Amino acid sequence: MRDRVFTGAGVAEALAAASAALGIAAERLRHVVLEEGAPGGRGLSATPARIAVLLEDPRAPMPDATPTSAPGPEGARAGMRTTLRALREAAGIDVEAEIEEGEQAVVVRLAGPDEGFFAEPDGRGEVLRAFEHLLQRMHGAACLSRQLRLECAGVRQRRDAALAEEARRLAEAVRADGQPRTTEPLNAYERRVIHMAVSALDGVTTLSVGEGALRRVSLTPTVGATGPTAPPDEDEGGDDAAS
Repeated sequence: MRDRVFTGAGVAEALAAASAALGIAAERLRHVVLEEGAPGGRGLSATPARIAVLLEDPRAPMPDATPTSAPGPEGARAGMRTTLRALREAAGIDVEAEIEEGEQAVVVRLAGPDEGFFAEPDGRGEVLRAFEHLLQRMHGAACLSRQLRLECAGVRQRRDAALAEEARRLAEAVRADGQPRTTEPLNAYERRVIHMAVSALDGVTTLSVGEGALRRVSLTPTVGATGPTAPPDEDEGGDDAAS
C-alpha cells in the first residue's frame, strides 16, 4: 500500500480534492487526517489541512476496495472494538473501551486495571499515539471526516498541559532576547497545541517547519514587536580616568 497526500483549507476540502483526483467518492476513501489545518489570526499562521489516502496500487486507485470498517457510525464502532480487542489480547492488558461520538470527533476512552500501560514515565504518550495511529489507519475513513482520538488515564491532557507550558516558556525566551526558538519534532496534533498556546500571547508568531516525522514549530518575534531594552554595556558610562 502507498499513501497519497492531499491538502485543502479544511479536511472536507482536502477530501474533495482527493475524490476529484482519484475518481472515488469522498465517503469511500480510506484516509488518515495528518493535520486538521487552522486559520490565521493573532500571530498564528494559517496552516492547510493534510490527509493521506491509502491506495492499493500507487499507479491507479482501487474503486472496489472495501474499507476495514463499513462506512458509518455502526461500522466504525464495531471495527474499532474488534481491533482494540485484538490489541488488548496481544499486549496482555486489561482495559475496556468506551466510544463517544460527536460532530467533530470520535473519542475512544480506555480504562481498566492496566491503563498504566499507556502512562509512560516521560509523559509523552508514545504508546497511546501508536495505538491511535493504527486505529486511524484502519478505521479513519469510517468516521466520515471526523477526527479519531484515543484517550487513557489522562495521558493526553497531561501531555497537552506540558506542551502548552513549553510553548509559553519558549515564547517568553523569544520575547526576552528576540531570537527564534524551535520545538522538538512533534506530530500534527502536538504542533496544533503549540500554535494555539502561542496564539494567545503577544509579540510571538509560530510556523510549522520541516518535513515528515521531523516537522517542528518555529517561534519567532512578531514583525514590528518591540524587544526588551538591552542592559548598558559594563565598559561604557564609567568615570573618566584622572589625568
